[in-house]
Amino acid sequence: MVLGAWIAILLAMPFVGPAGRQVAVIGNGSAAVRIIAAAGGRIIEVRRGATLTQSDDPRFVQRLYANGARAVVEGRIGAGCFATNGA
Repeated sequence: MVLGAWIAILLAMPFVGPAGRQVAVIGNGSAAVRIIAAAGGRIIEVRRGATLTQSDDPRFVQRLYANGARAVVEGRIGAGCFATNGA
């Protein structure tokens, strides 16, 4: 139950707060890069399993989902869950 609540919080956090925060697009790096580009975002870092991105558009997270993102989580928290490509 606690794990389910934590996942729900991670998925909900990108929709709350100011535009311009980092978010992590979960999934294959090349697919995530295409999704981010289509949504108009800037790529911050590609990690194994997630790509960190940012945009000043307040509807950026919705645009990511509309362009095919399977999951988008809050970037600072989500980044710690995924290894860098060099690791």
